[in-house]
Amino acid sequence: MKTLLTTALISLSAALAAPAFAADEVNVSNGISAGGAPLAAHGVDLVALFDSRNPVEGVANYSATVDGASYYFASEENKTAFEANPAKYLPQHGGFCSYGVSVGKKFDGDPDQYLVHDGKLFLFLNAATRAAFLEDVAGTAKTADSQWGKIKHTAVGEL
Repeated sequence: MKTLLTTALISLSAALAAPAFAADEVNVSNGISAGGAPLAAHGVDLVALFDSRNPVEGVANYSATVDGASYYFASEENKTAFEANPAKYLPQHGGFCSYGVSVGKKFDGDPDQYLVHDGKLFLFLNAATRAAFLEDVAGTAKTADSQWGKIKHTAVGEL
């Protein structure tokens, strides 16, 4: 009985802590979406970044939640595409600025400053960090991937 109670308490603790970890791993806005989860990607339709190559504002009527973060879409079609394969559309490095991640920081990722490269979405703080990333896309992406493994679970304020 004691083992069962201990296991239950550990499971409950892990479940309650999961949303706190997710907030550090996904770049979200300060507000809460209509569905109650923090809003990611500034409410921009991620599918549209792949399809139209232009940022399109999503709406709360077409939202999906992944890993505790809510994403908005401009249409039911885009929401359905996202739900069928979220990994295809989710930005690299939790939606933080990929250049910032390459130098060990979690800067805001602005969907107006983005790059789709080799089927992956990268977001950047601004035009300057995007330009720096573009100087060596493969090398900087590799460095960012390596750094992400080190800082993924670290709160923004601790970096």
